[in-house]
Amino acid sequence: MIKFLRKDDLHIDKHALIEKLRVNEDDLEEFNLVYEKCMEIACAKYILQKKEITAITEEYVEIEGILVKSKIAVKNMKNTGYAYPYVVTCGRELYDYSCTISDPFVNYWVDILMEQVLYLAINRMDEDFKQTYNIHKTASVNPGSTIDWPISGQTELFLMLSDEIDQSGIKLTPTFLMLPNKSASGIMFATDEDYMNCQYCKRKNCPNRRKDFIGI
Repeated sequence: MIKFLRKDDLHIDKHALIEKLRVNEDDLEEFNLVYEKCMEIACAKYILQKKEITAITEEYVEIEGILVKSKIAVKNMKNTGYAYPYVVTCGRELYDYSCTISDPFVNYWVDILMEQVLYLAINRMDEDFKQTYNIHKTASVNPGSTIDWPISGQTELFLMLSDEIDQSGIKLTPTFLMLPNKSASGIMFATDEDYMNCQYCKRKNCPNRRKDFIGI
């Protein structure tokens, strides 16, 4: 399933954004023009599929023939039966527009707008997922964020979504980063526990930490 989200689906509080970016009165007219341009062309997208877990060992999860070599994934998915790989992006339209901007301040505005659009798309995907599959509590493992599933795991994840990945406009770089850069990927699963990747991450002073480190 691929979902396209346009302007009417993406509700950003412009006034709150102006405050966050500290846009002064002299720049307000230009900011409004940039904001309207971004919201007019924005087309966030997500791909989400339901896949059967076809085998599981102590070392890997097999999802319809594709291996995810991660003990953390094994621990989380051993009793679930199904996995839900996804990719979500702010959209190629915003990213391509951002690449045309040379002014660093305007580029920063657009970068934050892209980030806001991505967050909205993630929230919409999560809502749609829970409604579609009647699953009320989920978590995810993510290549590069899950401690024993490196960023190269993007290759396997993209294979799981290969039927629709081209429609998303997301491309992998040779170092497995995603373009547009305001994109996210992972595998969701049903859970009764409060799992987050953070609990196995040793990085100190991380501004995005949402759970204390507990170790493997």
